Amino acid sequence: MRSELISQEKNIVTIKAEFEVKEFAKNVQKAVSELSSKVSVPGFRKGHTPRKILEMRFGKQALYAEALEAMLPEAIDSIVKDYEMDLIDEPDVKIEKMEEGSPVEITLTFETTPEVVLPELSEITVDRTIARVDEKTLEGTIEEIRTRNATLTSVTDRPIEANDVVDIEYYTVVPATAETEEERHGPDTAPLDLVDGNIRREILDSLLGKNIGETVSVDVEIQEDYPEQHLAGKSISYEMTVKDVKEKIPPEMNSEFFKKILQQECETYEVFLEEVGKRILEGKTAECQSEAEYNAVEKITELAQLDLPETLIARQGEAMKKEDAEKIEKSKNMTLDKFLEESSTTAEEYEENIRKQAEAIVRRSLILDKIAENLGITVEREDFTAEMSKLAATYQIDADRLVNSLFKDEKSLIEMANKIKYRKTVKAIMDSVQINDTEEQQSDPAPAAE
Repeated sequence: MRSELISQEKNIVTIKAEFEVKEFAKNVQKAVSELSSKVSVPGFRKGHTPRKILEMRFGKQALYAEALEAMLPEAIDSIVKDYEMDLIDEPDVKIEKMEEGSPVEITLTFETTPEVVLPELSEITVDRTIARVDEKTLEGTIEEIRTRNATLTSVTDRPIEANDVVDIEYYTVVPATAETEEERHGPDTAPLDLVDGNIRREILDSLLGKNIGETVSVDVEIQEDYPEQHLAGKSISYEMTVKDVKEKIPPEMNSEFFKKILQQECETYEVFLEEVGKRILEGKTAECQSEAEYNAVEKITELAQLDLPETLIARQGEAMKKEDAEKIEKSKNMTLDKFLEESSTTAEEYEENIRKQAEAIVRRSLILDKIAENLGITVEREDFTAEMSKLAATYQIDADRLVNSLFKDEKSLIEMANKIKYRKTVKAIMDSVQINDTEEQQSDPAPAAE
């Protein structure tokens, strides 16, 4: 086989290939033999039908097409290797000339990974915050820990206070309109932690100061995107009866409590405070590092130059739509179209949003792949083993068994390989760019007592 580059425009490469007469004739004869062994022709045993009979029955072009189809995979692999192409889709094949006794001529159009022009990583500066844990943050965290681990005790000798948990029984009332009658739903029950920031202010204010057995009514405006569509966008009333009031009793700060929180021995409050502060710092440092990594990738993505292939955008968009449809079917038991209708989103708006996301994902992926290629980033079995060891320790599973099961699941293997490659690439990026470390702004200290 001979090949010749005809044209290259952006990421579209057109190549002319020519198969020799003998090579094509050999594959035609092979196609005849295979077809003869598969079909039954009256008057002939399988495998012994003459070629002329097969040509009369199926046509010469059918035999030629079978022969060419058998030749194409090896030919395409050879061309891809010779021209060092990285394909993103199967090539389009156009037959220019195909007849016995003459070379077979075809034109192949390949869509390849586009050229990515990267910025010089060493010239990019990324800000990174150096995390600090001040006294105010530490005290607030300790208070949160105590609150989360508080026990609830019913109280009957006082009204509701701001830190209580209140059990209510309530009715949801949708007022009548000119077109509809009043709707009354319930009774339902719910525990309300009054320090929960998600509780609407009007509900909180209506409950404060009330006692067990009292009933209050509060009017609220429901937002348009409320998940229960029969209530979305309407003015409704909640009729709430206080069934129980529970006070939070913080735990004693002793060694037993310290061990429960830290999952390790700890005898004194000072050591507990130090360990909590250390863990807060580790978490904040990881957040600062993640933010810096994100900003580094975003800067590189903005500065890199490339043409986005429509094929990859469409493929990514279809995958995202399929994922959305499956999630909605599972969580809401409805189709994607029905969900869009109920959420007042047009198909055009949804498609536009999907395309924007798909373009961003494809762009970032191509850029990171190019960086990984330039920096020699690879994913080895040792990387999988290290990842599996972490999971095994977390879930107390045998690491070797986990690794072996992973290598039997192609989808999970690819997903993990992509995650590992991404992390290694981002680490390499952070090692290449300039880091500008800045001190974290501390909370204002409390004013001194006069």
